[in-house]
Amino acid sequence: MFGVSGLPILSTIPRSGTWFLRYAISFLCHLEQGGQIVDCVTGRLVGDPAGPTFDFERFRGGPLFHVRGVFPVPHLFVGHTACPGFVAKTAGVDWWERTRFHVPGYDYFHEGMNYRYTPIDLGPYQYTKVRVGALERSARKGTSGPIVLVYRNPLDQAASYYRYCRNHKDSTYNCLGGRPLSSVPFRDYLFDSALASYAKQFISFQAMADRHPAQVLLMPYERMLRDRVGALAMVLDHLNGAPREWPTLADAVWLARTEHMKAIEKQLGRSLDGTRAARGSHITQVNPGRPSRRIDERLRSEALARLAGMGVDTGLFEWPAIDRAASVAA
Repeated sequence: MFGVSGLPILSTIPRSGTWFLRYAISFLCHLEQGGQIVDCVTGRLVGDPAGPTFDFERFRGGPLFHVRGVFPVPHLFVGHTACPGFVAKTAGVDWWERTRFHVPGYDYFHEGMNYRYTPIDLGPYQYTKVRVGALERSARKGTSGPIVLVYRNPLDQAASYYRYCRNHKDSTYNCLGGRPLSSVPFRDYLFDSALASYAKQFISFQAMADRHPAQVLLMPYERMLRDRVGALAMVLDHLNGAPREWPTLADAVWLARTEHMKAIEKQLGRSLDGTRAARGSHITQVNPGRPSRRIDERLRSEALARLAGMGVDTGLFEWPAIDRAASVAA
């Protein structure tokens, strides 16, 4: 059990590096505590040769991770949620409560899960209890653990999630309004579903960052693509509560690269997140500066105007650098 005010929250908007963060932080914790990981692409052994190996068979992807010994608290949340402590009425967001996420999974702490048995990875036990009410109250007062949102620009996020959901094995995701998502034009998906969901999650963090700037950090995904180690170090320092050295971070980031994670899935014979049918992978390579064919300047301007009309600060978005090569697991 932990004092809920000490639970750090690392939230992402879907398709904004969630699994890269889960892998990289899990590898970091394993290496920092004397473990070893063999790079299955190169054969290089990373970490202590006498240390325990990373158990991919037991890795479920959280949403809670056991981080005692690396962080000053026992647990860390890495997943999707609206910002704890956000209250739409006090933030003046009149559309928030009547707007629904177009698929489940955007808001873990408010979807009625069994929080007495919240799944946890990397620890000696499989579940732990989260007092969501206490988490909400402490975040509202600015006394909770540190909070981070990693967010992608809304156009590339929507295009990536559109592809991801079309190939999902669950009809909750691969259908929209009773229609296969493959038959729904991207423009309709964007304006009828994706933008509203993005705005609902994003504006909760925007409002809380304005209210408690020392508590809530907003990190653009595009910045992480440009400098994965540096940006993740900034996120980790915030979650840690103070800057520190992360001696195994570069190795952890390297091990979490797309090529390596796909090789691990091939060895396991399944997708690591469990959402793909048969032997499919949920990992996609992200190439900054390569815009989706579905997005042009007119569509982008229209989408940004829609978000601005909902109160979203579109000046907080960053856009991919042109012709810069990098990839992470989304």
